[in-house]
Amino acid sequence: MRLIEDALVGDSLAARYVCAAPALIGNVSTRMAVLDCAGQQVPVSINDGGERADNCYVVSPLTAYTGYADEELRRLDRPLLAWPLHRLISAVSALLRCARIDRIVQINNWLLSTNLYPADWPGEQLEEMTASLRQRFPDHVLCLRSLNRHSNAELIDRLLDLGYLAIPSRQVYLFDGREGERAAFRRRHNSRMDAILLRRSPYQVVTGDDLEDADFQRLEQLYNLLYLDKYCVLNPHYSAEWIRRGQRDGWLQLRVLRTDEGRIDGVVGWFANAQIISAPLVGYDTALPQRAGLYRQLTQLCLQEAARRRVLLNFSSGAAGFKRLRGGEAQIEYSLVYVAHLGWARRLVWRVLATLLHGIGVPLMRTLKL
Repeated sequence: MRLIEDALVGDSLAARYVCAAPALIGNVSTRMAVLDCAGQQVPVSINDGGERADNCYVVSPLTAYTGYADEELRRLDRPLLAWPLHRLISAVSALLRCARIDRIVQINNWLLSTNLYPADWPGEQLEEMTASLRQRFPDHVLCLRSLNRHSNAELIDRLLDLGYLAIPSRQVYLFDGREGERAAFRRRHNSRMDAILLRRSPYQVVTGDDLEDADFQRLEQLYNLLYLDKYCVLNPHYSAEWIRRGQRDGWLQLRVLRTDEGRIDGVVGWFANAQIISAPLVGYDTALPQRAGLYRQLTQLCLQEAARRRVLLNFSSGAAGFKRLRGGEAQIEYSLVYVAHLGWARRLVWRVLATLLHGIGVPLMRTLKL
């Protein structure tokens, strides 16, 4: 096992990604490396803390657990609940800053909302990986994001056995497409209605291979309209060039909704491995009437792709009611962190954070169906 930090060259997907992608995400400040475990390479993000106040949650747990949580509360429109939780988040934020929570090494971090893990990764090298990174980064937290019990139960248990802490992060929605056209979500009323809508749609479904360079600026605009303007500015600021390189290098597979006149009104981009597909890039023209059903059509494209590949779709968080109506199964997502090598005060802060999120965060996610 080795960590490659200098002269990042190579033909692996991780090496190509690390060489180009991070600089093309507007609100991400980090340095990247490639971790090679028995020939399987994954990207690693390395942060020393203090890079920028608004660093994106894909590299900053401070943003993930305080800034982003605060934004979620603002959108709840429940002031009697939001006020005490906002005060709690402010207090927790001060505590986390003192504990240098952003001094962190995140393994298999693709700078996406959802990282995917190969089924057998990292094999028998998990303990060696932890020991090696602990020695290389004696003052950094070690972290693996985006783990849930449905997809990663064995890896979670092995990490817990090695002394990692499970920190709840959010509730995600999974669609099991392993039965293909007989998948349960295909039989849901809303899914069937969405399939009819897509089939009768005036839009053409175009693949990324058929796009011109100028089209990628429109894709960036559509993503921004949904994820930054409508949802939260703390989401990753993916640029047109990031999208274009993803399509070119093969780690992002695009489908767009295009009118007969050539205008693109919707886009979805898939990131996948042999077992799971995710959709880190979704966007549409939010100024168009809701009856156009653009989000419904993009969702249906994702469900159809999961059934076609016979894989699991991890459809991330958000739009919970919409996803539940289409058969999405809720799962709590965790970050597994290793802090045993740190000073007692920093270890204590992480344990307090875990206790708060297990005791307050998870029940709220389930009760409010976030």
